Amino acid sequence: MAPAAESARVTLWWIITTFVLVVRLLATIATIVLVIGWAVAAMGSSSMNNGFLWPAVGCAAALLVSTYLYSHLRARYPRRNGWLP
Repeated sequence: MAPAAESARVTLWWIITTFVLVVRLLATIATIVLVIGWAVAAMGSSSMNNGFLWPAVGCAAALLVSTYLYSHLRARYPRRNGWLP
């Protein structure tokens, strides 16, 4: 592969992976906060279906999808920096 094409591929992989990792981080934080909010609201109102339920489910789904995408990217494009064999 030509050096320019290899550089473009690495740059594109880096951008996509960074985006997926940012989504994973934000989804993890949001899922934790929303699930805690859901549990507190459920205890206070004795209703499991409150305003925190569906956003928590959506964040959990985003976390699962981003985790799958990251594992797919890491399997398809492993590290080549010499840190690991």
